[in-house]
Parts: sequence; C-alpha cells; structure tokens
Amino acid sequence: MYPNIHYDEINDLAYVKFSEQKIVNSIESEDELLVFDVGSRGELVGIEVMSITRLLHQSNIPSLEQHFSPEMIPAFIIPQIYQYSSQRNMG
Repeated sequence: MYPNIHYDEINDLAYVKFSEQKIVNSIESEDELLVFDVGSRGELVGIEVMSITRLLHQSNIPSLEQHFSPEMIPAFIIPQIYQYSSQRNMG
C-alpha cells in the first residue's frame, strides 16, 4: 500500500501517513525537519515534514522545485525512515 500524503503548499508542510494505528509518541529529528509519529510498539505511523523546501534542498537535485510533486515526498524521506528504524533496533 502506498502511504497517504497530505501536502500543505501554503505552509510548506506535509504529512505522510503509513497506517491507521493510534499515535502514542512523537519524536522530532535532530535537525527539526521531521517529526516521527509512532505507535504503541514503536512502529512508524506517520511522518510530518516541517519544511518541504528544506527537504528538497537537502536532496541536492538542481531545479527539483520546478518539477516537484507531492507523490515524490516518500522517496525523499526514505533515508530518515532507515535512520529511525536503525536507531530503534539498536535501542
């Protein structure tokens, strides 16, 4: 199943929802770009992107903003999902 994506272009925010599980905790990334919403077993329920502009700038792909589509957001947060999963498995 592809995640549900809500993109707020006016406020430069997005939310990527992976499941309907109840959110029991929210964890902010060190760079304050993402907020990971997690369920009762630590599973990732959704991710809030605090700035799409910053997320795109981190990608280092020239002129990406001109061709941006909200459906692209999950591809840009895959490294952060991997990092979250790795940290969870270590702790």
